[in-house]
Amino acid sequence: MPFPVTLLRTKAECDVALTALTRELREFTLNDQVLDLRADKSAERASDRTAALQQAQAEVTRLTPQVADATPGTREHRFLDRLLTQASRRVQDLSLPPAPGSQTPADAFLQAVDVRQVAVQVPELEAAIAEATAHRATLPA
Repeated sequence: MPFPVTLLRTKAECDVALTALTRELREFTLNDQVLDLRADKSAERASDRTAALQQAQAEVTRLTPQVADATPGTREHRFLDRLLTQASRRVQDLSLPPAPGSQTPADAFLQAVDVRQVAVQVPELEAAIAEATAHRATLPA
């Protein structure tokens, strides 16, 4: 359905409308970029967390037999045991769910709404700009 560009009767009115539409398009485009960045960072954090957990688990797997083979009470045993304890604690910490409040279900829902809103608004704004620009060309100076 075309926009009612015939309401714009002068080039000046078209210019005002085009300026407003262009500003709004920039805002929606920026919002889209921010939403993409948030999603990328969230995925990156989840990936980093998974990689760190795997690394800590590998460290525990590697150190467990070394601690068992070391003579208790020796400097080597104490050192390896301390490393094993640190790696085990890291596994426990990384195995916990993300901190509460980092993103509530309502936050996730609202973010999904924002993404869909931007996806719909940007093409509409681009169409309105194209129609107003075409109409402006038909108006007398």
